[in-house]
Amino acid sequence: MGAAGLEVLILEKDTLPGRSVVSCPLLLSSGMQLLDEIGIEESIYAPDNTRFAGVALEMSEYFRTFVEIPDVYGRHFLYGIDRQVLDEALWKNLDRFSNVTQLENFSVRELQKNEEGRVNGVIGMFKGGESQAFSANCVIGADGRHSIVARKANAVVTEEVTQYNTAVYYAYWEGVEPYKALEKEWVQIHSGCNGFSAVVIPASKGLTGVLAQCRHDYFDAPAGVDEWYHSTLQSFPRVLGRLKNARQVTALSGMKNVGNLFRQASGKGWALAGDAYHQKDSYDAQGIYDALLGAKILASQLTDWKEGKKSWDMAMESYNSEVHDALHPMFMSTLDRLKREMFSSPSPKMANGLLRWVLTNKKYRERFGLLATRSIPPKNWASPAVMISAILSGAVSDIRRKRNQEEWWKLPAL
Repeated sequence: MGAAGLEVLILEKDTLPGRSVVSCPLLLSSGMQLLDEIGIEESIYAPDNTRFAGVALEMSEYFRTFVEIPDVYGRHFLYGIDRQVLDEALWKNLDRFSNVTQLENFSVRELQKNEEGRVNGVIGMFKGGESQAFSANCVIGADGRHSIVARKANAVVTEEVTQYNTAVYYAYWEGVEPYKALEKEWVQIHSGCNGFSAVVIPASKGLTGVLAQCRHDYFDAPAGVDEWYHSTLQSFPRVLGRLKNARQVTALSGMKNVGNLFRQASGKGWALAGDAYHQKDSYDAQGIYDALLGAKILASQLTDWKEGKKSWDMAMESYNSEVHDALHPMFMSTLDRLKREMFSSPSPKMANGLLRWVLTNKKYRERFGLLATRSIPPKNWASPAVMISAILSGAVSDIRRKRNQEEWWKLPAL
């Protein structure tokens, strides 16, 4: 909207740099492409970050598989990102636009409305106690999962799935050993195949995010979250081994109930973006991409409205349908993966058979890499033909395998 010449006021309740937010993200090439479009260079948000070939997925002690990032958008790697570095890059990028005003330390408390009930501004308070009201033709709530704009506008939840909610907590560590295999470096995801998992995401400045996650209904921390976090990591020797010479350098952050939902996207004089509109589990590392894509779609529709190409109702109708169509298929795909991989506990026979045959299959892994980078539609990305072919290929390979033949998917000895 800044590039289109619209007058924009951004109200931030915290101070940048240093804004604290619960986020330990991966950034894929699809998200980097959207950052390219708004003029933020890779060297700014990933100044010294390792370029990872992809993800090493370990299924308990059964097997591991590697999902490489395909060469799309001119990149074939992913980053672990320090969210504070990314947020500061986004904030500073706005300095390019004289028509964009930024105010920090301001918390919105209420929405202003005219006689007809249309939102036409906000009322809030600066840190220190000074109240102020700001008028606007449109108020955008890009204010997270607990969006006050959504609450005050009475935005209804249009879809919610609660049976696959998870709990996740993380901290940053120093001195974590890198994960190297096949002459490449990887992000490690370790599934216990029991409703618990851990993820190790090296970021910048020598720091590594170490996450522990479980099914929400399995989360039990009578001695506190810190004890739960460390005991969960203790249950994963392959993660713990990388931490033997490391130390935790930040306090824990996280959520004990990560929801999956869509809200009403807009109303009279207001619209929602990012987590204020749509929330899903971080399992597929799509949060930053979804937020950027949704903001891009909203900005396009608001620009058309302000330029007189569409009425407000027409612009918001287009936004509602376009953003839902863009995000909902991946929402369903993520829930499906959570159901299969977090909320199911395969038997050893199943894990060493069907599960291994599918997850180590070359075609399946290629398709998943394309899905993760949003290069193919999420719907039916793993078609019956792909799944049947993977199962048959894996079964035949097992039959033909010679005794003591080395296989790339076997986990190294601890």
